[in-house]
Amino acid sequence: MILQGLLLNLMIAMATLTALWLVYLWKRNVAIVDLGWAMGLTFMGLAHHLKGGSPALHNLLVMCLVLLWGLRLGGYLFWTRLRVGKKDTRYESLHRPSHLPETWFVLGHYLIQALFQTAVGFVFIFTAQVTIPAPGWGILGLVIWGVGYTGTITADAQLNRFRSQAHNRGKVCMAGLWQYSRHPNYFFEILLWTGFALIGLYAPWGWLGLLSPVTLMLTMRFITGPISERQSLKSKPEAYQQYRDTTSMILPWFKRYDKLNSNDMKRSRSPIETEP
Repeated sequence: MILQGLLLNLMIAMATLTALWLVYLWKRNVAIVDLGWAMGLTFMGLAHHLKGGSPALHNLLVMCLVLLWGLRLGGYLFWTRLRVGKKDTRYESLHRPSHLPETWFVLGHYLIQALFQTAVGFVFIFTAQVTIPAPGWGILGLVIWGVGYTGTITADAQLNRFRSQAHNRGKVCMAGLWQYSRHPNYFFEILLWTGFALIGLYAPWGWLGLLSPVTLMLTMRFITGPISERQSLKSKPEAYQQYRDTTSMILPWFKRYDKLNSNDMKRSRSPIETEP
């Protein structure tokens, strides 16, 4: 069952991202891959919950949650980025050290993303097996999913509003949730997928579904986040360095002004003073 589910995820992810690669050949915008994240995982969720025939009420509920997530994220990415032809410097910077032609490098990048999607969509193998939601973990999962969903909408809206104002050009967004986390959208996305995992917890081997939010967390912490922050440091080095010094990376937390003062002192010392 688990192996079959993983193969289904892999086929859906590969097909979706290969199709988007063909769109990339037309539009020449690597950032189209972001739309594949929403599309691929939505297709996975629907496929797992429909493959058993007529879905139970619980499966219909999870399918609604999947559709809400996918349409919201896909719609946001399309409207704010792809519709206006906005290019993402993160992806362009990845290709620069490569000796491969851009076309084939992008295809490889897309297919690697398909592997990550396969791992994140792992949770649907278990949510699809639950026919009656468990009263404890199931309700908690729904609540956590709701908090995560609301949080992602709020964080994206605050960032988009900040970027839409001309006087904020070249500045770092610290509005609302962005004051307490450098990536609040990541935090709430991880929370949302934790909710999915808890919903499927009572399926056989359901605890393995927790690997989905863990995979997402590790990807955002060690891959997506650092790549994004390197670009921010290049475009606004002093402002973003101060933001990094004082603000938690993913988990929303209070500002660390004591660390800022310590780093300022280190940077202000002469080379002689810093020698042992």
